[in-house]
Amino acid sequence: MKKQIYFLFFIIFSCATVVSAQQTEIFHSYNSSAKTQSEGGWLWKISGNGLTHPSYLFGTYHGTFNILYGYVDSIPGFHQALDACSQYVGETLLSKGATTLPNLLANTKLHKDTTYHDLLNDNDYYFLDSILRHKINVPLDKMYMKPLFLTILLGNIDEIEKLKKAGYTKNQIDSINSQLMDGTLEKKVKEKGYTTIGLETVSEQFEMMISGNDQERANQLVDSYRNEENSEFTKFTALTDTLSKVYRSQSMKSLIEYEIQIDSFYLNSCTQIQRMGAHQRQVLLKSRNKNWITQIPELIKDKPTFIAVGVRHLPGEYGLIALLRKEGYKIEAFEATQ
Repeated sequence: MKKQIYFLFFIIFSCATVVSAQQTEIFHSYNSSAKTQSEGGWLWKISGNGLTHPSYLFGTYHGTFNILYGYVDSIPGFHQALDACSQYVGETLLSKGATTLPNLLANTKLHKDTTYHDLLNDNDYYFLDSILRHKINVPLDKMYMKPLFLTILLGNIDEIEKLKKAGYTKNQIDSINSQLMDGTLEKKVKEKGYTTIGLETVSEQFEMMISGNDQERANQLVDSYRNEENSEFTKFTALTDTLSKVYRSQSMKSLIEYEIQIDSFYLNSCTQIQRMGAHQRQVLLKSRNKNWITQIPELIKDKPTFIAVGVRHLPGEYGLIALLRKEGYKIEAFEATQ
């Protein structure tokens, strides 16, 4: 799903590479980490700074079907660390999403006076219309969903089609959806009776992705399908697809090397892709991490806590490992004891 959201930012037409000093700084935040990052994987122990019990920071894999919850069994010390806690903190509590569903659904609809005829020229309109008729058997004049959410919908359909082509049945696909790492982990800790806390709400997450107007989003959606074979588009997709391999390495240094590769791609691509990268680094990673670090000290003060966030939130100058160290905590890769 997240990969499909990235497609929203892709405009490949006649882009010139213009790198500002600010962008260069944004895209170099992993370089120092590459030299100083200690060995470690996705599970880190938090102690010191007045804590009477350690807490744990875990980097999850989410967004695609490549790695499911069962993979945690291969992470040394995962169950030992989880069992040592009584509180769980995630990016958001997925189970509470249903309580905000009416508001979210209301926000998915185009303004009552707006149609896709207003957002696209005739050529692009009929191109997108043909895609919708083919994928969901709905003409574009009957589509009232905002372009962002339409992109997510089509992206999910594309992912499911890939699974079907690979031989998966509907029941198997439903089973895969029920085993995604973050959601399953939240379910497991609730079964254990843990206190569960979200660092942000589902609505807040959507608001971070909704920047930009509907016309820009609609055109970006069309461009993403028109340019599926474009070399820049293909290269970016191939690069992001390697994240599952990085995750299986269970090596923080490998993740940092991956992030440096991503930054290099952003810096050497067109202006629109640089803007996409800046949004990812500044809003989806840095700003959220800085917001979370204002909450975490109070959350872990009295209860041993298992913090589970996307693995890409851990490394870098503005990653949670570095930010927790700046707060005075001792952060070390967790090693299971017998």
